[in-house]
Amino acid sequence: MVLLSKVEIVDMVERIKILNHLGKIKESDKLLELLEKGVIDPYVSDYIYYSDMTAEEIADKVLSYKPIYL
Repeated sequence: MVLLSKVEIVDMVERIKILNHLGKIKESDKLLELLEKGVIDPYVSDYIYYSDMTAEEIADKVLSYKPIYL
C-alpha cells in the first residue's frame, strides 16, 4: 500500500468530484481506485459521495484514521 500525502489526497478528491460533476464516471472510478489504494481508511469513498465535507476535511479525516487491530 502506498500512502498518499495530504496534498495528494486533497487533489485527488477535488478531481474525483469534478469528474463526477462532468459525468466522467469511468475516469472518476479509476481515480477513486487509486485513492483507495493509497489510504488506510476504508470509508474514503463514503466521505466523497455521502458527506458535505470539503476535500481538505476529507483528507484530514482519512489521515487521522487508525485501524483497530484484534
